[in-house]
Amino acid sequence: MDSYLGLAQSKVKPRSLVDGFSNRTATIKKRPPRPTGYPTTASRPISTSSIVIDSAAQFRYLQEEHLALLDRYKKLEDSYTALQGEYAKVKSDNERLQGAYEELQESYNSVTAKNFNAGKLLVYLKLKRRTDKETLEKRNIIKSKQDFGGIRNACVDEACFNTYLQDVVMLDQHPRIPRVVHECIAVLEANDKFMRSPGLYRVSGDHNAIQNLRYDINANNYKRLRKQKSPHEVCGILKLFLRELKDPLISLETCAKYLPDVIQMKTNTRLKIKQLIGSLDEVRQNTLKVLMKHLRSVAAIEENEVDSFSLGLLFSSLIFNETLADVCPVKFQKLTAVPRECIIAMMEDYDAIFE
Repeated sequence: MDSYLGLAQSKVKPRSLVDGFSNRTATIKKRPPRPTGYPTTASRPISTSSIVIDSAAQFRYLQEEHLALLDRYKKLEDSYTALQGEYAKVKSDNERLQGAYEELQESYNSVTAKNFNAGKLLVYLKLKRRTDKETLEKRNIIKSKQDFGGIRNACVDEACFNTYLQDVVMLDQHPRIPRVVHECIAVLEANDKFMRSPGLYRVSGDHNAIQNLRYDINANNYKRLRKQKSPHEVCGILKLFLRELKDPLISLETCAKYLPDVIQMKTNTRLKIKQLIGSLDEVRQNTLKVLMKHLRSVAAIEENEVDSFSLGLLFSSLIFNETLADVCPVKFQKLTAVPRECIIAMMEDYDAIFE
């Protein structure tokens, strides 16, 4: 049975199976004694000749490691400084974008309801029939024949635009000029930022905004014009009014009587221009005087990048508003320079001509 269990057999046979497991010391061979004269640990000498410590090399190694760590620390410090600068820049950009986003969000929230109502109105207008003539006359967008005594066809005439100067709504107070001219100039000159805006009168305004202002002004409503945040739409209204006048402030035919060509303008220019203005009616004289005073103020401001020449070139085509269908093309080519020089002289010699 002992061989079956695979247990080590001892020379001293245990009395029982239990004793074979519990009395292990009886089965272990004792270590043979060391021979006489064998050196012990206390008496045996330890050789130290094989261990050599080089202190100088170890110091150089530590010194090199220290320099490497210092170099690495400097690089990390530079990287940290650069990251701090980038972080400050990103933080500034984030604050700026956050402010812009909040402003856009506020603007969006304020106009959401208006856009929704406008959307419903557009759908309504698409489904509705075109507005009849009577409704347009009641809204003062067009005038009836009775307003003109049946002399002209009023179907294409509006209350302010695309009509004759004497039919335009005039200012109640002195001087007697078209109200639209007074309102536009008042809005521009009341805002210093508008007067200093680059490209004043040369930059085109938003077409849709100008058309909406056109409808309001035809209804004698100037509230939206006074609330404009951009000067270019206000300038666009003034230019549109002058451009669409069926009888211009000064006709080329009248101009040719006093200033037939550029050569004639070189002598007695002020006198001839004063004679030209004196031949006009009171409304045209007052309107020209107010316009030239305003344009002189515009040309005196350097920030808007507009001078007398550019204003003269622009407003000569508006004040002397003649089409090629009204005059001979060859004559129109010859007289193109005369209106420009005439407007420039009115601005630069305003006091001598108008006062």
